[in-house]
Amino acid sequence: MPHSTLLNEQTASEVVGLKVATLRKRRWQGLPPKFLKVGSKIFYKQEDLQKFLESCERFSTSDKGSHHGK
Repeated sequence: MPHSTLLNEQTASEVVGLKVATLRKRRWQGLPPKFLKVGSKIFYKQEDLQKFLESCERFSTSDKGSHHGK
């Protein structure tokens, strides 16, 4: 299995530009980005955050993208 860089909530929030509280709310709602829960700790794979950011890419303000709000 290839090695993945795991980031904690604070670092992940800085990478994607969202508050930690927003990431927590998105987890509770079942929205991306994907995360790992190890015991009581939450981690994000760096590549999953990159995929999440790519899914947010738009060409206009009316473009809903392929995830329609996710």
